[in-house]
Amino acid sequence: MNINDLENALMSTIVDYITDQVILRYADASKQAAVLFTGAMIGFQDAMDSLKKLKEDNWKFTVVLSKAAGEIITQKRIEEELDPIAIYVEGAPVNGRQIIDSNQFVIIPTLTINTAAKVANCINDNLITNMIYRAMTSGKPIVAAVDGCCPDNKVREQMGFKVTEAYKARLRSNLADMITYGITLTTDADLAGKVDEVFSANLDFPVPSSEEKPDRPVCVCQAQEKVNGASVKLDKKVIGRADIGSARCQGASTVIVPADAIITSLATDEAKRFNITIIKE
Repeated sequence: MNINDLENALMSTIVDYITDQVILRYADASKQAAVLFTGAMIGFQDAMDSLKKLKEDNWKFTVVLSKAAGEIITQKRIEEELDPIAIYVEGAPVNGRQIIDSNQFVIIPTLTINTAAKVANCINDNLITNMIYRAMTSGKPIVAAVDGCCPDNKVREQMGFKVTEAYKARLRSNLADMITYGITLTTDADLAGKVDEVFSANLDFPVPSSEEKPDRPVCVCQAQEKVNGASVKLDKKVIGRADIGSARCQGASTVIVPADAIITSLATDEAKRFNITIIKE
């Protein structure tokens, strides 16, 4: 590497670092979620553990409890364990539209069979379903945990869920419809990871290098199946966080870079975060 290459690499590293810091600050400022509890208790503790992880990662919550959730879970428990910015219970005066509009994200940690059926069939007749509808129409990312409404949940089977296969098929169909509406479904144990994944995918990471802007698909995690073992080759002098983010959106588990490439610390952190291996040629 000659002196010109070194100067260019240094300048690129500085620009990359500044860009990454701007993105990080923007990301932290955007970590505001409306959390909608609908009353399901299967998976509830896993959901609370996931929400606590997100809170530790600087997420801020505005919590809304359905009438049933308010009776079963209780407002006091949510306040003590999550310390949200605000908490509302259906039945009291609540401006659901304003709550959705003032948050960047929607999390449904305990989706019930009833709410899933209403959303799947476009029925908006209560506070929670109206808020979900508002989130969909305004393009807000929604992640919902399905432990409480999945007909194949093992805990539900142990509780004696004896319905016909036709009924189970209908419940599965409701969940499939929600996916087609753009709602990301996951389990309560994986809720924190899925929220982080979808949140990152919806951030617009700029490519710091003006010389190379690789084509990449729109990263919609719930509709994109990652290819195990896929690799992406980057022919760049400096590898930044945005490059690793691009590789992740393409489903890559390995990024191959030139032997003399400079890999920024934020790029390394991003790779570790999403289990991506960086290999120098």
